Amino acid sequence: MPDSEEKVKDTIEIENMTCVGCARTLENEFRKFKGIDYQVSFPERSIKVSYSPADYSLENFVKAIESHGYKIKGKTY
Repeated sequence: MPDSEEKVKDTIEIENMTCVGCARTLENEFRKFKGIDYQVSFPERSIKVSYSPADYSLENFVKAIESHGYKIKGKTY
């Protein structure tokens, strides 16, 4: 049976991603999420993620990013 559920696409901007090592850390973190597509971009200081809302919410990804000390652009801390 084909999966009829649409994937959600989000871009998460990260304020304090300062080096390629930061991007690598986040790539390693996002590998833990199964069934998603993602692209970490150091030049854009962002992560583009495509996921099924039945499996994850944006908050899952935000918490994973913040667990490494990074801050999400536009979020009040």
